[in-house]
Amino acid sequence: MSVHPGRTVASISLLVGGSVVGVAVLAVTFASVLVGAGMTIRPSDAALLDDLVGVLPFIGGFAILSIVAGAGLVAGIESAETIAVGTSVAAVVVGLVGLTLIVVGRDPFAGARSTADGIGVVGAFTFVYATVLVALAAARTGSTLKTFKAVLS
Repeated sequence: MSVHPGRTVASISLLVGGSVVGVAVLAVTFASVLVGAGMTIRPSDAALLDDLVGVLPFIGGFAILSIVAGAGLVAGIESAETIAVGTSVAAVVVGLVGLTLIVVGRDPFAGARSTADGIGVVGAFTFVYATVLVALAAARTGSTLKTFKAVLS
């Protein structure tokens, strides 16, 4: 069975995105363990870490779903497309909201570097998952066009 190139691109994007998010989950987990063991950090960083640890199961679940959907797309499993679209739509919406909050909530007296870094990271994350949606749409359109040509013949 041949896998459409759009599904392959979507699969690679999901696998890369899920892996990066998974590594971030591990990093936050290790940071939490180190802080719990007595490592000193600034109070603002401790508050941010506490907030991140609270949502870590959801972020970890998102990473797992991305990797499962990516593997399923390569294997040609049809239900993987539904998972891929769902995770990608959620990622793009969260990414766009995040970009909006970074731009609107920017402190004019803060360094421009931190804002540019935040926009770059969130923008790349959003782009990867928007690529999945475009690639899956291209894969569907390609198969729809083949079906339409077969009906006309």
